[in-house]
Amino acid sequence: MTTILPVSLNEVANPHAAKSDEIINMLENRINPMPDYMMEQILVGEDTVSAKEILEAKKAWWDNEGTKAYHRLLNYFKGDSLTLADEDSLNWLFAYRNTLASQYDKVNWLHAQGEYQQADSLLSSIPESFNFTPSQSAIHNDYINYYTLSEQIHSDTLGILRIDSVKVAALQAIATSNTGIPGAYARNLLIAAGKINYEEPIILPDDNLKETKKEKFRGVKESDDASILTVYPNPAHDYFEVKIKLDKFSRSALINLYDGNGKLVLSKPFNGKQDQIVFPASNLKTGFYLIVLEADGRRLDNVKIEILN
Repeated sequence: MTTILPVSLNEVANPHAAKSDEIINMLENRINPMPDYMMEQILVGEDTVSAKEILEAKKAWWDNEGTKAYHRLLNYFKGDSLTLADEDSLNWLFAYRNTLASQYDKVNWLHAQGEYQQADSLLSSIPESFNFTPSQSAIHNDYINYYTLSEQIHSDTLGILRIDSVKVAALQAIATSNTGIPGAYARNLLIAAGKINYEEPIILPDDNLKETKKEKFRGVKESDDASILTVYPNPAHDYFEVKIKLDKFSRSALINLYDGNGKLVLSKPFNGKQDQIVFPASNLKTGFYLIVLEADGRRLDNVKIEILN
């Protein structure tokens, strides 16, 4: 039974979507392997960047530039030990940026200034302004838990110098379960309090980044040796194709198919130096067959094929 893949509007807008890993994996895992030349046709232009992908790359670049500019302004308006913070400009920047990340930045700023009530109020209102995914909801809960603990720690007269075991366990839970910003904040508090030792992980580059789908294709490959005959797919089900390569042979010849008992089952003539012949296989019984190239009363080459029906 043939599986028809649904076509989305995105696939129409971006032809490269048809060459996605999901579709290529489905083709690779077919019960009847796809001939190599068909896969090569599907993957034509795989390494070529489409117009849509160029626009997406440009948009990603400008988004990155905008993020860098935002953080430069954020650090500038926050001031330092010699320069007072420009709170009006900060509030304008947070409102203008108006992203989930910028709202968390505002919460962090208010919390750092000791404006705990405003920070908690803003933190509670964030889910009303953004549609959270399940993962974003989990991260938001970690933010709430972290800022609650941080407020308790900084309100204590000894602050970060003394954290009781209950708060340590709570911070460790956040640092362990969250690999994002709340986890990093919790881990930094534990490091500052001398409760844990931490070394940044070393991330090695992926040595498969330059591997293309053509190199990963595991379907039936045509032979590159000096054989005259090649056949694919092998095993075959509905059909198989025989490719004949005769550099110095231009006369007529026969392609004969023999069953396991040596009985002639099918025979097809061909002419020319190189040709490709399709044999039907749906009516053949399951078993091994021998494909033989014969010309001038002699056998030039042969190859075995398995039929699965």
